[in-house]
Amino acid sequence: MAEVPKDKNVTFLKGGLIVNHDCCFEADILIEGETIRYQFHPQRKDLTRALSRNIGLRLSVPNNARIIDVTDKFIVPGGVDLDCHLGEASLNDPLADSFETGSKAAVLGGTTTIINTVEVPKNRTLSESFAHFVESAGDRVFCDYAACMRVPCLTDDTESDMEHLVKEKGMCFFSLKLGVAERSGGIACDSLNEEEFNKVLRKCRALGALPIVPAITSSQLSNQISSELLRECPELGPELVQLSQPQRAEADTIRKVVLHAFETESVCPLLISRIHSDLALQCFSEQRRYCRGLIFGQTTISAIAAPIAALNRLGEQPGEMDLVTSKDWATAAGYVSEPPIRPNSYLSEKLIAHLNSDDMLSVGSGHRAVSLDVKASYGLKRSAKIPKSIAALGCRLVALWDCAVDSNGGLDHCSFVRAVSTGPARLANLYPQKGRIAVGSDADIVVWSKPDTLRNVCWTQLLPKDVYNVFSGLSPRSRPEVVLLRGHIVVLNGKLVDEEAHGRLLFVKPFGQMAFSRVDAVDQNRETVMEKISREPYTGHIVGCDSKGAHEETKEHHYFRKEYYDNVPKVALPPGQRQIHTSVKTAQPPGGSSNSFWFSN
Repeated sequence: MAEVPKDKNVTFLKGGLIVNHDCCFEADILIEGETIRYQFHPQRKDLTRALSRNIGLRLSVPNNARIIDVTDKFIVPGGVDLDCHLGEASLNDPLADSFETGSKAAVLGGTTTIINTVEVPKNRTLSESFAHFVESAGDRVFCDYAACMRVPCLTDDTESDMEHLVKEKGMCFFSLKLGVAERSGGIACDSLNEEEFNKVLRKCRALGALPIVPAITSSQLSNQISSELLRECPELGPELVQLSQPQRAEADTIRKVVLHAFETESVCPLLISRIHSDLALQCFSEQRRYCRGLIFGQTTISAIAAPIAALNRLGEQPGEMDLVTSKDWATAAGYVSEPPIRPNSYLSEKLIAHLNSDDMLSVGSGHRAVSLDVKASYGLKRSAKIPKSIAALGCRLVALWDCAVDSNGGLDHCSFVRAVSTGPARLANLYPQKGRIAVGSDADIVVWSKPDTLRNVCWTQLLPKDVYNVFSGLSPRSRPEVVLLRGHIVVLNGKLVDEEAHGRLLFVKPFGQMAFSRVDAVDQNRETVMEKISREPYTGHIVGCDSKGAHEETKEHHYFRKEYYDNVPKVALPPGQRQIHTSVKTAQPPGGSSNSFWFSN
């Protein structure tokens, strides 16, 4: 590969096979500044008109351009990750990475844009938490980023904060969890009850923000099951997490949230994230058909790749294998996540098939990095305390390419781009600025190395220090070789070029075309179906009223028999007779009357 000159304003990618979600073609690319420049070769007008006017074969190269030869290599849009969590470590959130180290791993793995989930502590509002997130990230992020705010409960300031964040800060994602119907004093405020959930959904619909709901067991049910299991078997280890989060509960969560989103006042699009089980996948597919495709699905790379990696590493037959049930405590703790990773390679194949069929749009990382020592030690006294986390931000593209493209052909190259880049970008309303190589798009570009150019990816570059690697059984044959972020070359030959961070906080506009373009039409159709039915007025007798419509006065009786009213609803009884007596009063001596056969008058 040729060396990159000092001029950083113009970049020329010579050769290469450009892969978008809907087409694949061979071309050269000329980049000026942060976007792809308009230019085409006059001898190939037919091709460039059909594809893109700024990309073509044999472009004339400006003298000051830095030239990178990418002949016979795939050129794909930079990855977009909607499900990750970077932040500052604390006792409640013992993270093993930071904004800097996490974003470095992201670009090394080909991800150029992340939507970071921001937790909201009890003592902060949504606006305060967002401001703290922006301040903490500062200028230390190596990829473009936006925020998804967790809404743990509904307060007086929540709805006004949501409106402020969407309209003023360009923050168009909210993460929600549906909990118990009514709160009790002992339950932590980490989820919304049904009334609050409906209010937040209606606010998201009005603001054009997309709510994200993970397909997980409610914390109340999970805690209850965990307590009962530990009472019966105190020696349970990391397998407790899987036992306390049944598949049926994950499917039930999907049914409930979809019911709230589509059977109330107005339709609200939803993104169901972290689909990790067979029942959850089946339920999502059913509900998506019922809801006219206005709910969107997302799984994680660990749900797909971890069972396959374990299968390769252990040399077992296809099917189930040991993950959280491993005899090694640290290994079992390393697999603990929410929802749990199902130890079934057949499920991995089903998830890949759904990605290829366009039923499920995207693959997130589900990234939350906690060191293996912390995970193993936190659960020694009580296994329910093991932090639920998987580190996967830098491994997402590499692992999916190996599992679904190179190894079994489950995904073609266009479907791969749709799952890791285009689909998430469209949901985030960043398309075609992100997620596509086309005219005017950001020059977020990944050059994928040729197959068999390396025998083993150095996972340590893509993972934080001391975390457990759930992908260690995979042996990828290719990886991101060159990564550009808005025209800046940040990765060359698989290594970071410099320590300068070029990441930028994105202002995301509401009412994304993919999620919200059809909701008004769906609402209008629902109103048409629910039109008032014209009926003749009721002219029959009204119980409890006289012929003039006045309520009849009913004399109260002290003595009446219960059987007269056995089959009459209480609401139909006249006033004064709605208290049903269960006995009849009679004049009898104490102990009741008696008649002896030997005594008579």
